[in-house]
Amino acid sequence: MNVVKEVAKTKDEALNLVLAKLNANEEEVAYSFKEVKGGLFKGVTYECSGFLKTDIITEVQEYLKNILNGMGLEVNFEVNTKDGVTTIKMYTSNNPIVIGKNGANLEALTVIVRQFIKNLTSNGPRIILDVEDYKDRQIKKLERLAKNLARDVVRTKVDIEMDNMNSYERRIVHNVLTDFKGVKTESVGEEPNRHVVIKYDK
Repeated sequence: MNVVKEVAKTKDEALNLVLAKLNANEEEVAYSFKEVKGGLFKGVTYECSGFLKTDIITEVQEYLKNILNGMGLEVNFEVNTKDGVTTIKMYTSNNPIVIGKNGANLEALTVIVRQFIKNLTSNGPRIILDVEDYKDRQIKKLERLAKNLARDVVRTKVDIEMDNMNSYERRIVHNVLTDFKGVKTESVGEEPNRHVVIKYDK
């Protein structure tokens, strides 16, 4: 990974030097600052370290490949970035093992990858891992469930609490029911027991 480091009197100056070297804009670069204390009369300067976010995606793929190869699995990747979120789809020689029961193994891999990125930079890209079209199918299934429950709430005028979900799944429910007449949604509880309540709204 090509890491560029530049030192300047201000953070902005140091960052601009890094962006110029990488020939990229701020959104395309992951960067961090380190305060550099000078001598007695030199004052403080700032060192900016930066690298292209696309380089992180490449590093993540290599990291995942090593993990899955260690499990005896072959893997190919398909990468797509939209609205600042990068989806890495994995096509393996044993997809069910990578997904795990109710997506548990895929969720664990996602947590490991996010920590891997955090170790590289504090402002890395947002990444979603998928195995073939598992997440797409799960999203459609969750959207159908949310709409069915919303119809029940409108019909009975009784609020419904959904099962515990991660923030990504809760956001899907909130989004799909934003314009659903007669209901409003609210996330309640503390992680990992946080869930969505679909409430009747006159």
